[in-house]
Amino acid sequence: MPRVLIVDDHAFIRRGVQTLLQPYPEWELCGEAGNGNDAIRMVDELQPEVVLMDVTMPGMNGIEATRLIRSAHPNVKIILLTLHESSEVLRSGFRAGANGYLLKADAEEELMKALRVVSGDGSYISPKIDPVVVTNIIKEIRSPG
Repeated sequence: MPRVLIVDDHAFIRRGVQTLLQPYPEWELCGEAGNGNDAIRMVDELQPEVVLMDVTMPGMNGIEATRLIRSAHPNVKIILLTLHESSEVLRSGFRAGANGYLLKADAEEELMKALRVVSGDGSYISPKIDPVVVTNIIKEIRSPG
């Protein structure tokens, strides 16, 4: 059973994600954190398979937390959960080691798909992100140098 850690500075969002996960007993919510520093500590303690990580948080943001978690725990999958449709945020997130990019606006419909794809060693990007932008960023990230 894959274990999921939710990281968001808004308790309301954390509750919402919990509610979305409840009908799926094959996914275990192992904990939640309200900022990047707590996320790093909790990944060390709880060893989740997947982290749902907000991008914009006070203190350490989700992209920096992703970078640090992935360097210490390369097998942990991280899905950035964000309001930002920005190609620059998407690019920074994948460069930091994110495996997925889920817009909060898509979360209700797409969360389970994103979790399944990422836990199966795939990459996931919300369907509302422009496909041309996605293709260019993937090419850029995969190219050496």
